[in-house]
Amino acid sequence: MAVPSTRVGWQILPPVEGIVVRSAVAQGRSRKDDSDSGRKPERVRKPVVDRRIQPPPGSRQSVAAARQTNARSNRTQLWIGAVAVALIAVVVVVGLVLNRQANASPVSDHPTSTNSTASVSGGIITVTGGAPALTLDLYEDGICPACQQFESQYGQQIMKAVDEGKLTVRYHFMNFLNKESASHDYSTRAAAAFECVASVPAGSAPKGLFLNFHTRMFSSGTQPAEGGSADLSNADLAKIAVQLGAPQTASACITSGAFLTQAQSTADAAKVSLTAATPTGQEIATPAVVKDGALLNLNSTDWLTKLLG
Repeated sequence: MAVPSTRVGWQILPPVEGIVVRSAVAQGRSRKDDSDSGRKPERVRKPVVDRRIQPPPGSRQSVAAARQTNARSNRTQLWIGAVAVALIAVVVVVGLVLNRQANASPVSDHPTSTNSTASVSGGIITVTGGAPALTLDLYEDGICPACQQFESQYGQQIMKAVDEGKLTVRYHFMNFLNKESASHDYSTRAAAAFECVASVPAGSAPKGLFLNFHTRMFSSGTQPAEGGSADLSNADLAKIAVQLGAPQTASACITSGAFLTQAQSTADAAKVSLTAATPTGQEIATPAVVKDGALLNLNSTDWLTKLLG
């Protein structure tokens, strides 16, 4: 009896639609051996035949398929490019908006004076809207936190009274808090900037320039912190003035520190006059309001309302 062959062999089948298929013959025992041993005969898996016809390279079909692939790739690249351009445009627009907001003048956040004028004599700045009977002397330091609170509480009322011709204010700027500023001279530089703005000739700037500059300088978003790590440079002060309508002559005056010497002399004189108006034994402090040479008590919040009648 013939012994079944266990030799592995490969048989070449006839080509199917132009494709050569190789079929394996079962390896190892024959189906008969498997039956004799009691084992289940192993199933022989039929080879998976790819019946798709691949066009030969260089044929019209191959060229057309390549063109379709390239077209899809080009469309994808165009979409990616369009999305990238759109994202860049969004970033640019957002940057421009943020830059404009950073450089925009925040004047609209504060009340504005429209009918007051200012003048300087001996370093004292007089602001009026007419020839009212009531005149007050106001003493302040540019970095004084209490002065910022005073401005926040009474600034709008003072501005309105001046614009309506009911009040004249004489500003005396002091500098005893220089040492509490980061630059150690901010109070003096701020006082000099106030004098530069007040010295602008009538007609060269909008009415209300000084009071609007004063309001901005004492606003919580602008005034440097007492004992802080930074304050405003002369260039910063000049920029604020220009934003509010000051001419370039005022900007140059502030930037160059033209009134620094005058501001120091004014601060020295203010200390003398405020000391004279302050009751004996009481320390001088800012803000301080003096009427007819006497220091007013500001403990009552309606002190100005009573004075204005």
